[in-house]
This record gives sequence, C-alpha cells and structure tokens, in this order.
Amino acid sequence: MKQLTTTLLLLCLSFSFAQKKAEVSDEIVSAIKKDVWIPFMESYNELNSNKLMSIHSRDIVRVTIDDNQIKSGETYLEYYGKFLNIVKDKGGKVAIAFAIASTAVDESEEIAYQTGYYRFSTLSKDGEEMVVRGYGYFNVGLKLEDDNVWRIWLDSDKKAEITDSEFNAHKTVYEIINGPS
Repeated sequence: MKQLTTTLLLLCLSFSFAQKKAEVSDEIVSAIKKDVWIPFMESYNELNSNKLMSIHSRDIVRVTIDDNQIKSGETYLEYYGKFLNIVKDKGGKVAIAFAIASTAVDESEEIAYQTGYYRFSTLSKDGEEMVVRGYGYFNVGLKLEDDNVWRIWLDSDKKAEITDSEFNAHKTVYEIINGPS
C-alpha cells in the first residue's frame, strides 16, 4: 500500500511539473496595453479622472492588501477619481508606470490576469522634476467587455520594496517617458 501511495504521489508531482506554460498571444497583450495600461498612465499624467474611471469595469472589486480593505463598484470609482481631482486642485502632478511580470488568459480569451509592479511618482507645485514616491505589487483581473474593450474588474495591490533597477529589469515595462506636462 505504501508503495502505491508513493507511486501515485510521484505521478501527481510529475504531472504538475510536466504541464506546459500557456502562451498568451501578442495580440491580446497589445490590446490590454492599448485599452488599460496606456490610458491608465495618461489619466495620471493628465489628471483626468473620467479616463481613469473608464478603464475599470463598473463592477470593479478593489483590494488594498496592506489596509485589509475591499471596495467595489461606482462608489470606489468615484472615490478613486477624486484622488486625481485633489492633485489637480492643489497644482500637483503625478505619474505611474507599470512593469508586467506575468499574464494569463482563459480559454475563451475574454478574461485575463496580470501581475507586476507599479512605480508612483509626484511633482509638487514648486518642483522641477518627478520624484519616485514608492512601488507596489499588483494583481489585476481583466475582462473583455461587450464593447470589445479590456477593463479591470479586479485590482489588488500592496507596497513593494524594490529598486528602480529591479523594476526596469522586467521584460515588459510601460511608462510615458515625458511625464506630465
């Protein structure tokens, strides 16, 4: 019996290690970049709360891991949009960049999951250049909605202790080089 149990365990382990990593098409990754990540960065640079809200599904679920908080829906989107309005009212500037670590897509190619890091920078009203304020590790669930646009329906993050060189070492880094104008 012990030999059978050991054999089954080895078979299960070898099966799990033998599974081939699924490939995600460049077309899907490009569409997500165009629909989500570019407008996300632009919304920060332009302090455009409407653009920021438009990349999120109306039934968004937002998990702030460090704060043990979950927010959702329109209430969260309005709260998040106000952040950019406050920065604008104070004459500040913000920027965000993303380093994508992994992408997975379901068989229907209508749901995706991405992980990675973001870099948050600010410029005070009297400042002359953007200053990195911190990094975070994120997980997002994305879905291809009825209008054929990818949107974030699940967003979770937590603070991350990484360096700029570690951030930039990722194969896929999205940033707007010029920063806010």
